[in-house]
Amino acid sequence: MSKEIAESVQTKLLEAAMQYANPQNQPTAQGGGGGVETRYRGASRVLRSMVSWIPGLRSPAADLPLGERETLIARSRDAMRNHLLARAAVMRLRTSVVGTGLVCYAQVDAKGLGITAEQGAEHDCQLNRIWELYALDARECDAEATLNHYQMQALVLISALVNGDVFVATPYIERTGTLFGTRLQIFEADRVSNPGDAQDTNTMVDGVEFDQYGAPVRYHVTSDYKVGRTFASITRKWHVLDAFGKETGRRRTLHIMNEKERPGQKRGAPFLAPVLEPLQKLERYSSAELMGAVLSAFFTVFIEKTEHYEESLSPMSMMGSEMPDDGGHSENISLGEGAIVDLGKGEKATTVNPARASAQFDPYFNAFVTQIGAALEIPKEELMLHYDSSYSAARAAMLQAWRFYSQRRWWLVSDFCQPTRALVIDEAVARGMINLPGYNDPAKRRAYLNALWIGPARGAIDELKEANAAGKRIDIGVSNEAMEAAAMSGEPWADIYAQRLVEINQRKADGIYSVPKNQVPETDIKKTGDE
Repeated sequence: MSKEIAESVQTKLLEAAMQYANPQNQPTAQGGGGGVETRYRGASRVLRSMVSWIPGLRSPAADLPLGERETLIARSRDAMRNHLLARAAVMRLRTSVVGTGLVCYAQVDAKGLGITAEQGAEHDCQLNRIWELYALDARECDAEATLNHYQMQALVLISALVNGDVFVATPYIERTGTLFGTRLQIFEADRVSNPGDAQDTNTMVDGVEFDQYGAPVRYHVTSDYKVGRTFASITRKWHVLDAFGKETGRRRTLHIMNEKERPGQKRGAPFLAPVLEPLQKLERYSSAELMGAVLSAFFTVFIEKTEHYEESLSPMSMMGSEMPDDGGHSENISLGEGAIVDLGKGEKATTVNPARASAQFDPYFNAFVTQIGAALEIPKEELMLHYDSSYSAARAAMLQAWRFYSQRRWWLVSDFCQPTRALVIDEAVARGMINLPGYNDPAKRRAYLNALWIGPARGAIDELKEANAAGKRIDIGVSNEAMEAAAMSGEPWADIYAQRLVEINQRKADGIYSVPKNQVPETDIKKTGDE
């Protein structure tokens, strides 16, 4: 009997297992039968909200194919030219990240080089002087001899944001009257493509040739754009630029990508790509409301013709409009501010009130701007430059925006500023313009090239509150004067201190120096020491 019971239980278990394995009998994500059970509702293919959302799993190159990338670039450029909000987002980044330029201050690692702090400071002065000789002169740094390095920083940032990425070649060009031969030549994204516009291969994607590990080896740059103003665009040729020097291993072509979002990604997508659709709709909505407001400001009438109307009559004259020379009827009827209408026989004016219900425009507009700003990591207040909330809320928006600006500033320094400075210092050492012992050693070279890049200061909504908070952070030991000086003024603390020392000594020499209220007089310090 026990054997029969065991066999019955085993049969039922087997039937239950087979029933569970049959997809037709499994419960759906909605709790019913007839579908595959999902552990996450986001993976359901039977929920009405999810049934049409079936993206595929593709490689980074397949997720950003050439055709779509070119369309995104073209639309981003057009949005940059014609969409107010798109231009505001890009220009806000340009002004806050670069401004008048990221200034380099050498900070030689004296301990790593085994030298004294005084010797390191001497090297800092020499390196800063060499860099300024190069960076401030457009003929030194720009292959086109148009922009200095600080202006090129802004151009590189804008080009990378709008186009998805930008390329900078570093050719050696001798020029009369210059000190250096290293030049920077900027190429836009659509100048880099596969030779002959061929399909991608296992070692080349959109003009970027890479090795078995995915590291860039060469870039293929066209001689002209696909659509240009000359016949050169028809007979385009491809030039090969090495990513690294074959003998030295140093960078020869810089690839500044907007943001690498996936491993193995070779080209970047425009900064505005995720928000192009809502930007276009918002622009059309704003234009329609603006046109509606303009039309509402005009005196609007309809000319109603009765059955006794005669074509031969002269029905209308309008101030600001031309009348036919023969006195006949004019079909060109227009409206304007303060128009005076003269009706003819058989015509009757019917007024129309073209009032628009535009009271909802501002809430809708602000709601979409908030979402677009969230996607771009720029708060609405910062994007619109309109701080209409409380001090704490406005300050929170500014601080959040500056987290994003700081990240972009670090990204620009890492991909463009510091690599180009390294090439300049390399040339200066090779030319004998500066003596850096042991520079051929990679570790010592990095110690010599160590630097701090400082951009425009963050600014403050209430400077007194910000200054008091900075002093408090220094007092409790969570910050220092160097950090606070860079954040508040954008200048190195050493330079501020040196200049302040000069001013104080000059005031003492002239007999007009007075001790600040927050400092203890020198006489009191001596008394305290004696006690």
